[in-house]
Amino acid sequence: MRIFKIIIRVIVFIFLLVLAINNMQIVEFNFLGVYTLKLPLIITLAIFAISGIFIGSLIGLISNLSLKKQISNLKKQLKKQNILPQNEDEII
Repeated sequence: MRIFKIIIRVIVFIFLLVLAINNMQIVEFNFLGVYTLKLPLIITLAIFAISGIFIGSLIGLISNLSLKKQISNLKKQLKKQNILPQNEDEII
């Protein structure tokens, strides 16, 4: 299994390396017509991919925290109604 993971990582690395080498042409990125940035295409793609991953993770984290708070509130309500044991260790 470990060899399989290493082989997959090497294949992904080679794929990304070939992608980077083939996309070195310079592109212009205009931000609202105010700021122009000239970067290689692969760098521009990497910036947007990383920012997308970051934004998606942030939204997921916020959603996760909201759900945990909701679970906590529901547990408190169940304890008030004596449906849930007072000691959380008893919960499976």
